[in-house]
Amino acid sequence: MAQQTEVQWTGKTGGGNFGQRFLFGFLKFVKVTVLYPVLPLVVPVYCVVNHKAFGCIFRYFKEIHHFSGWKSFWKTVGNHLLFGQVVLDRFAVLAGNTEQFRFEIENEAVIRELLDQPGGFIIAGAHIGNYELAGHCIRQDNKRINAVIYGGEGAMLMQRRSNSFSRNNIRLVTVEEDLSHLFIIKEALENGEIVTILCDRIWGSNKTLTVNFLGQDAKFPLGSFLLAAQLEVPVISIINTKVRGRLYHSIIQPLAPPDRTLPIRKQSEQIAASYAQALENVLHQHPEQWFNYFDFWEMKTEN
Repeated sequence: MAQQTEVQWTGKTGGGNFGQRFLFGFLKFVKVTVLYPVLPLVVPVYCVVNHKAFGCIFRYFKEIHHFSGWKSFWKTVGNHLLFGQVVLDRFAVLAGNTEQFRFEIENEAVIRELLDQPGGFIIAGAHIGNYELAGHCIRQDNKRINAVIYGGEGAMLMQRRSNSFSRNNIRLVTVEEDLSHLFIIKEALENGEIVTILCDRIWGSNKTLTVNFLGQDAKFPLGSFLLAAQLEVPVISIINTKVRGRLYHSIIQPLAPPDRTLPIRKQSEQIAASYAQALENVLHQHPEQWFNYFDFWEMKTEN
């Protein structure tokens, strides 16, 4: 039977207003790696306080990757330490200290070709590695980028994001309960612009697709895949995996176009399956960079 859980990941950045202001001020002038040694002191406390999220990642390693219990435990601790580094990197970028980061870009020609074409396209991201740095690793002025984001963050952080992204020709589109953001997304694609959206979490609408992902059934949001099928726009995935220190590896993968003779719903399912495969390709190499802190899969357990 499907495993039930009450864990819901809000996607809201912690630290409080004072803590966030301190990080912005400090990381504006120093390299982010200066703060990395603090994480082993902070993360264990976080793991205890947020034990439900810790359990979700532990089950991810044990049930999805089939690691032993002991290995899953240490992988989970390592995952939290790495996520701490990713969060600090994100604050450093929002503080304007972007030149310290380096990017190795795989398959850059894929996005360059799409940028030279008149039509719009979708960049499907995921909570793997550091997706927020995607807008900073690929500089371009060909098309405006519409970044669909969760709107529940604090006002200061949202303003920092807006200022940072605007320098890279990026407009923020917040997810709204009335789903009005879908009209903005549709209009942007019809105008030949780019839409970036994290396609591994369900925001606003409860309409989903069930896809086999790493050997288990998982629910993905229908909206972006349905829109891609309806408007017949290309979809690519971009995932920024952290290599070491301030070095990131950006993996660009084109998603296979669907069979246009099929009904729109079936086309959506094909795009979602291609997206799931793109995520699998990365997670097989970097399982520790999965940062969805809730029970993502409909795991089957023995009675």
